[in-house]
Amino acid sequence: MRARWLGIFALVLAATTGAATTTLHEPIALAEAPEAYVDVQFDTGVSAQELRADGLPPTLAEQGFRRLAVPKGKTAGEFLAELRARPDVISAVRDAPVYAAGIPDDPYYNANQAQYLGMIGAPGAWDIHTGSSQVVVAVIDSGLDVTHPEFAGRLWENPIDNQSDGIDRDGNKCTNDRYGCRYVSLTTANAALCGYTSSLPTGNILDDMGSSPSNIGSHGTLVSGIIGAAGDNGQGIAGVAWDVKLMTVKVLDCQGEGRMADVADGIEYAVRNGARIINVSVASKPGDQDADSPRLRAALQLAQDSGVIVVAAAGNHPVGSSQVGTAYPAAYTEFPSLIAVGASNNLNDNIWAAYSNYGPAIDFAAPGNKLVSTTRTDIGLANPYAEIGDARDGYEGGTSFSTPLVSGTFALMMSRNSRLAAADYIKAARDAATPAEPAPHGQNWAGSGIINMAGAVARVPMSISGAPLKDWKDVPGGTAIQALIESTECGSTTAQAFGRASTYSIKVRSAAESPGCGLPGRTVTLYIGGAPAKPALAWPGANEDIGLVSKDVSTVSPGPGAIVVQQLNGQWSNIAHLEPTGNLPGAASSLPTPWKVIYRWDPLKMFLDRPGGYRRFARLAPAYASDYPQIQQYDAYWVDAPATNLASPNPNPAPGRAIELQPGWNNFTYTGTSKAVAEALAGVKYTQVLQFDNPTNTWLSHLPGQPRYVNDFGGLFQLKVYWIYVSEPATLVMN
Repeated sequence: MRARWLGIFALVLAATTGAATTTLHEPIALAEAPEAYVDVQFDTGVSAQELRADGLPPTLAEQGFRRLAVPKGKTAGEFLAELRARPDVISAVRDAPVYAAGIPDDPYYNANQAQYLGMIGAPGAWDIHTGSSQVVVAVIDSGLDVTHPEFAGRLWENPIDNQSDGIDRDGNKCTNDRYGCRYVSLTTANAALCGYTSSLPTGNILDDMGSSPSNIGSHGTLVSGIIGAAGDNGQGIAGVAWDVKLMTVKVLDCQGEGRMADVADGIEYAVRNGARIINVSVASKPGDQDADSPRLRAALQLAQDSGVIVVAAAGNHPVGSSQVGTAYPAAYTEFPSLIAVGASNNLNDNIWAAYSNYGPAIDFAAPGNKLVSTTRTDIGLANPYAEIGDARDGYEGGTSFSTPLVSGTFALMMSRNSRLAAADYIKAARDAATPAEPAPHGQNWAGSGIINMAGAVARVPMSISGAPLKDWKDVPGGTAIQALIESTECGSTTAQAFGRASTYSIKVRSAAESPGCGLPGRTVTLYIGGAPAKPALAWPGANEDIGLVSKDVSTVSPGPGAIVVQQLNGQWSNIAHLEPTGNLPGAASSLPTPWKVIYRWDPLKMFLDRPGGYRRFARLAPAYASDYPQIQQYDAYWVDAPATNLASPNPNPAPGRAIELQPGWNNFTYTGTSKAVAEALAGVKYTQVLQFDNPTNTWLSHLPGQPRYVNDFGGLFQLKVYWIYVSEPATLVMN
């Protein structure tokens, strides 16, 4: 079996020699097109963990990665030896070839789209979701026929640099990248065969593989069609995710040649331009250790840190070959969000496809034989569709085509709920996968199993999230929040405090995981600190989250044993003493040192012949300098302590605790059940309630009888500290 035109996918670099350099992104004249490249990382003093001024991680270029042309008269080995001897070089490797992960032509099998899509549950998945235009899938391959009718309205489009005027309007070093970018390094071969004149990244992403009706090639267009061709439109084929946006990153030239460094740059481009999923249906030769590229590792780390899922083909070997093992980039096991895909033979009960690579890195398998997809429209075909295995397309099957089935499945999952972490989608897919039959070689070829589209989409957890009004501004960070549907806990989290407001997001298990969870119409009760909040919520549609931003939802008191978190701002903080009564300073042992002074407001202390003054304890001063030697449980006080979070178990105050309020200002810890201010202070004549917000070092105010938009908060929350101005004496009973 021989490849008809599977190219050497020679992903290449640009030229430098000595002090004179030509970067990858500079035009290279035809006469200067190099024969070979190496990939080098120079020491720039910048690590991948650092952040730039814009809060983003450094680019690969900022980390010192450069592709250099091997000078004439030197071998790649000689040039690498010179570079590795330099003190400013971190790594220097051969820029390894990668290949489109389809295998040579030998037409066989008769199957149609329904046969393989039905095997992996596509109809059931489509009953739940058919894809969202908010999800962007990047396809790193040979480009795309953007004029194909299946992709109309389904292409990612650069909102800034979408002209054809030769100006890089968004400064991303790819000129006029309307639908994506081409990273194909100039070589003597593609200069002569493809007519390329430059290594400059450009928006010219035309899929130019295959040039006639006798060889339709179109690897990138085939892969893209499997992922996102329009469905239910009365023509052609249905992709896995009908309505997602496709971003095209071209790394293969017209002969299918490219280099690993271009794949790395393509991954970086996709991540920085908003792709959530990256499909890489290209692979190195199994066993090619040069393909283990530092630049590629850095790009995959960027994707990992950005929450992007990279789905990569395991690669193929000639049937009967001894050279097997997972190819790069799929071979990496240290990146949890890198998904390696092997191929199953969907024409024989989804057993191992004999051409599919295998090994410990494999995560899933998917059908790879006789799939139907889109081909180029500009080469004289009456019908721009082909069955993979058609003599004209150059393939009989391959992990190239298994991979987009998995990418499309993740796109459907994200379409259902886009707010989850990569790990959530991957877990759902693993839990749903169909177990695979062992292969004769006895090694891992399917990972968690054959991808199950319906099961994976059904297991996507929905979410309840927001920053509600009313008392939610007073929920301390760290407070436990649960979502119960009837008596079943369907998800939990802890509140996150950001300034004046607490926010949260609960991942709610699907009905496939826990019967009753996430189904439309079910009633959801939120439990805050172990007690129910009001009102109960009705779950909306099957693919709809519950969002509570700016909605009125009342909080409740934390339950016994719940962790109460108080934030100190590093200056003066107004907090509650939740520990038992005791002598100072020992009773305040939880405070971070070096705190100096505690002040407690006493409305009865006489100051300048008037009631109201501070009592204090000075930690490092003689005893006579303090008049506040003992701190009572629930005392409210000021302290000058370093910024930190104080976490204390809820002391579970006894019902009926009462305090005496004096005319003027009173500073107290509220120990009752959370209530609206007017309800909590019923019977008390007051003119204003204040709360000092420690994280922001600001005062929050509540004026009785004023509309909500005038007041900063609307309720009193248990174990929070408040100031109240009282016009006449009163007893505040907190129960």
